[in-house]
Amino acid sequence: MKLLLFFSTLLLSTSILNANTTVKPFQRTIQVNGDLNIDKMRAQNLNVVKKAVEGIGETLPQKVDTYTQMISIDSNGTELIYTFEVDAGSKSDEALKKDGHTRMAPAIRKGICTNSKRFLQSDITITYRYLNKATQNEILKVTMNKIQCNKFGIKN
Repeated sequence: MKLLLFFSTLLLSTSILNANTTVKPFQRTIQVNGDLNIDKMRAQNLNVVKKAVEGIGETLPQKVDTYTQMISIDSNGTELIYTFEVDAGSKSDEALKKDGHTRMAPAIRKGICTNSKRFLQSDITITYRYLNKATQNEILKVTMNKIQCNKFGIKN
């Protein structure tokens, strides 16, 4: 009798589920404050990047120091790309590249990780490109994200 009751309950449950339930495909989500999934977070980050490009772009060009000027800002997905010109007079691209990698890059990494915390914590990547003003050739490119900041031991 118990076995018959079990099977009839199972049969009834199955027919109710089939009649009133639609199965939706599994969608992976991460809950943040109860309402954001990965797609919404990415869309929000894309919007943040777009607004940063618009806002900062209105203030350019901007003198950074005696030799450096920020000339543009752009984006690629959730990556912010800042472009700077270096006026190093008659120094060659090769000399500037060498100096950039040995002397400038560590300071730039630290500066990005220290000054761009909100972007980095939101999974936005920051790239600084440096061009020789005289030749317009790229002499240094530094790209950082929160994982790289941690790798270099720079807390963000």
